[in-house]
Amino acid sequence: MSKIKLSFSFLLTLMLVAMFSIVASAAGNTPSYNPGVGDKSGTGVVDGKATTDSDHDNSFDTVTKSNANKTGSGVGGQTENFSNVIKSDDMVKGQDGSHGTQRTHGEYMNNTNSCASCHQTHTGAGASLLFKDGEYATCTACHDGTLGFYNVMGTGSNSAGTFGGTHDGNMSAHLADGTVKLSAAPGGNMNEVTGRGGEWTEEFTCANCHAPHGSYSSRLLHEDPNGMGNTLIKDGGKKLEGTPVLDKTTLPDMKVKYAAADIVIKDALDKVSSTANYIVYRFNIGDATDTNAPTNADYAAKGLQTGDVVLQLMKWNGTQYVIDTDPWLHEYDFDSSHTKHYWTAFYDGSTYAANYADPAYAGKLKDIVHTDSLKAGEKLGAGFIGVRNDTTTYPGADTLTTNVGKVIKGNIARGYVVKLDVSAPDANNVTTTNVSSLWGSSAGGKGVAMSTWCASCHTDYLASSGKETGTFDHAYRHTTNSDTYTCVRCHYAHGTDVTIMRDARGLTYNNILSDTTNYFPGVTGDARTAMVKDYLLDKNPSSALKRYTNMAVCWGCHTSSHSGGTRNGDTYQYSTTPGVDTDRNGIDNTQTPNTPNAGY
Repeated sequence: MSKIKLSFSFLLTLMLVAMFSIVASAAGNTPSYNPGVGDKSGTGVVDGKATTDSDHDNSFDTVTKSNANKTGSGVGGQTENFSNVIKSDDMVKGQDGSHGTQRTHGEYMNNTNSCASCHQTHTGAGASLLFKDGEYATCTACHDGTLGFYNVMGTGSNSAGTFGGTHDGNMSAHLADGTVKLSAAPGGNMNEVTGRGGEWTEEFTCANCHAPHGSYSSRLLHEDPNGMGNTLIKDGGKKLEGTPVLDKTTLPDMKVKYAAADIVIKDALDKVSSTANYIVYRFNIGDATDTNAPTNADYAAKGLQTGDVVLQLMKWNGTQYVIDTDPWLHEYDFDSSHTKHYWTAFYDGSTYAANYADPAYAGKLKDIVHTDSLKAGEKLGAGFIGVRNDTTTYPGADTLTTNVGKVIKGNIARGYVVKLDVSAPDANNVTTTNVSSLWGSSAGGKGVAMSTWCASCHTDYLASSGKETGTFDHAYRHTTNSDTYTCVRCHYAHGTDVTIMRDARGLTYNNILSDTTNYFPGVTGDARTAMVKDYLLDKNPSSALKRYTNMAVCWGCHTSSHSGGTRNGDTYQYSTTPGVDTDRNGIDNTQTPNTPNAGY
């Protein structure tokens, strides 16, 4: 945790302000400024939410300043407005002429009309031509429960929690309305140290966690949260730098680690890094390679054929090199001469001229294979690029193939991928998440991926127990980097409230309210409701977004202390009550509770 010490009264004040910000936004009447919250000037900080539609959203009345097709009209209001909203439905989806509703966020058809769901070409109320004033207001206009879409203000999802908590429910929520910066994240770059990657000075909004135009992950989780996909691993990110490019002559056996793979190199801006556990394997499909090397079957689905050249990222797993499937990010930055410098690029050792227009790049490595060059026959897949050996269809493919054969090292910005176990979409395209898929022996890497994603902002908290760790500060931390112990096992992502929190036995407000035998027998009516709510109230309110109230967040798993062997048997603690003890902490109801390490 952060070493910064604050008074209880100050923390309580911050908590109440944060709660008011979120709760009031659900009601649609939050003021445009919250004076004093994180504002050193005292003039107030824009929170990203519009006060009224007529003042900030271009008066969608078909007369005053209205968009020609009334984009956004009716959203952010009541349920009865749903029929008035312009929706991208009844569009041709297939070559057979079949119709259906298009997806709003990603996977757009070539005849799409989905852009207008969020943007107005000439009369946007917010930046990026958003129809509402700010990202938070734009997202919650549809996702506040009034239009039938995924409701982030509702009673709480099993995976994300809720933004719709109440004052008397001791709510805490991720303050994603633009009132704080990313540097406010505990375990991150709170002092905004320069040169350490990340986008810590940006305001924290919905779009920092979710990618509205599509994602590699479930729930549209962002592929590059906090810019960490292009930030070096040593700074808490996922970018590889100076990764050696090898072929079967330099890496004949996938079970022998490349001896020079831990070389230290500098990129175009003299940033030093090491990629000891990664290599890029170069081969032609159809070549005779090591039996453990990638095969044709891995690439046929992307249209690659015999003779095509491939650059595949490989990771040493302790025994051999295996395919790394993280997608590559193909974005770029401009220098002072407006020349692109790509996040993911490969080098043959040549450099920019000593008199290059931008002195920062003079004499530095020059990329010869990058996103624009790959337009001549590129095929992108799970951690690889391939080039078609077909100059008829792809003019310039021969030159590109030659350049791919020359490269000796590469910088690779990698995207984040988090896959959940989800149900099939319902009529409103809403799915249900099985949150227990994010931990336990059956997680299959899902839990680690989730914690890594959370650690794009909470960088220091991705750690193993018993070690002093941290990128921006140092402390002993709870384990989060295994499938068994992950961030979302103890915390919600959106927010929490007593009505969705659990006690150490995994029981929620409704569970306890109905259990008149083991919880408050003889107490009924309003008195029982108040007693159950008080039982689940967090007595030390914080912004921790805990799934379990108080320190039940610890006791839920540590019901048998290795140091003391304690067993508590009263009605509030773990006991052997038939029908109850089969779900020790709300995580897995298939295990025998007292079996050591039984899936927990």
